[in-house]
Amino acid sequence: MESDKDQFPAIESKISKGWTLAFKTVFSIFAVLTPLMTIIMAWLTVDSKIKIELKILMVLLAILVTALFVWLLIVKIKEKPSAKIIRTMVDRAGIHYYSNQGLVKSVQYSQLMPHPENGKYDVFINLDQTDTNMDLCYYVSDEESDKVMIKALSIEAQSVITNGNSLRKHFIKGIAFFRPDLKISPGVLDLYKIKRD
Repeated sequence: MESDKDQFPAIESKISKGWTLAFKTVFSIFAVLTPLMTIIMAWLTVDSKIKIELKILMVLLAILVTALFVWLLIVKIKEKPSAKIIRTMVDRAGIHYYSNQGLVKSVQYSQLMPHPENGKYDVFINLDQTDTNMDLCYYVSDEESDKVMIKALSIEAQSVITNGNSLRKHFIKGIAFFRPDLKISPGVLDLYKIKRD
């Protein structure tokens, strides 16, 4: 008979190829049209019957925007190719990020730490944010500084993931199951609709 820990299933990210293609297409169109439209606008301004100061300003703006896009393109080309994360998986060990070459990085349940100052919760939602995306936060030991640091869980990929909340929920269930010593905020359990034991 298998133990409960052996029955904790692994789940992995589901990629939406359609949404990924749509976002990449919109971004590509924007990246091409912005400098092109700026150049066209400057050209039309030069041919129009407006003040010379405005014509010069429009031409300078077109040159600056085009130069910025060229610089960004050069930086992107020179950038060392990092391992592109194509798949994220949550299993009984933790959360793992994979590229075509294999495992890129992991956050294992065994690496999670309690609040360093005996705080109320070890896993919580950071409410000090100004944006709408709430980060699931936890503590890990930083090997370089030898201190316990707060980290936010991110579901990374080069494509659009359709089951990001399911992955977060499964990660929280794994923490509750494999690390019962860590205190999970009731707000986290409520947000991801996880039943309290």
